Amino acid sequence: MKRFPWRTLGILSASVGVVVLASGLWAQPAGGRLLVHFINVGQADGILITDEATTCRILIDAGDTRYPDSSKNFRAYVSAQLPAGAEIDLAIASHPHSDHIGSMQWVLETYRVKTYVDNGQEHSSALYKNLLGAVRQQRQRGLDCHPYESVPREKEAICGPKGPQIRVLYPLAGLDPDVCEENQNNCSVVVKLTFRNTSFLFPGDAEHEEEELLLNDPRLKPFLNSDVLKVGHHGSDTSSGTEFIDGVSPSWMVISAGEMGIGTNKGYKHPRWSTIQELLPFAGPRQNVRQIDAYDAQGKRWQQARIWGSLYVTAKDGTVVLVSDGTAIRKE
Repeated sequence: MKRFPWRTLGILSASVGVVVLASGLWAQPAGGRLLVHFINVGQADGILITDEATTCRILIDAGDTRYPDSSKNFRAYVSAQLPAGAEIDLAIASHPHSDHIGSMQWVLETYRVKTYVDNGQEHSSALYKNLLGAVRQQRQRGLDCHPYESVPREKEAICGPKGPQIRVLYPLAGLDPDVCEENQNNCSVVVKLTFRNTSFLFPGDAEHEEEELLLNDPRLKPFLNSDVLKVGHHGSDTSSGTEFIDGVSPSWMVISAGEMGIGTNKGYKHPRWSTIQELLPFAGPRQNVRQIDAYDAQGKRWQQARIWGSLYVTAKDGTVVLVSDGTAIRKE
């Protein structure tokens, strides 16, 4: 597998981690509250982040093409929030698997994306190749791109200096490239977003190997602690290791996963029972107790798991919208 095909295309990718860590910039909305929409896209990820007036917009991943109605639901939800032709300040494809870039081409063709970030990895799928073509076209129309490993030392604020900061923690030059070669999940773009005194961590599909890289790098580990965790890899048992969850120490957690036995989740079987048990100690008091379907890999069967408090699963709870006023977070 070839690495970093964006070298010639000029997509902002792995080196962004270095830039943002150095500068601490990429400011977003100018004030008010921040809304983080974990869109119910089934066995996939799709996250829209806006201010109240939707004058500043960030998108992380774009649903799937295989899970029933994932594309339809993603496009309908985003369209309800943002009219066609609106500007998206930053779009991030965490990695090129179809359950993360499902409608990213549609995003580029429907909206005016200012800056696009991916992890610098290619994929053999037609979906990825079509996305690549859309990126080429949008570059001609002003898409903000930078050659791989030649990004300026600082990035100007996107929407003004009063909003949250984004730090791309990974990929980062010099961190074990073999991890990416062996498993593209482990080359997921990992994003830390800070809005005043609140923070969010978006690790894509990072598995234990990438989690360990983040934990073991003194430049990155301090940024893991976050109020909100988008649980990695749809609640799989190959992610969310005990040490990683302890390092993040979240107060809120959202798992974006499909329903039991539906579409691609017939094979993936997410979320896993063991992962739910790892997360529950951080979910707070046993309030709002619900039952979800979780797969017990040891017993090789689905079973009902009880969740509560600030742990949410889109297959049960639907689209989850968390709102920050800069001092505290609540569920809308």
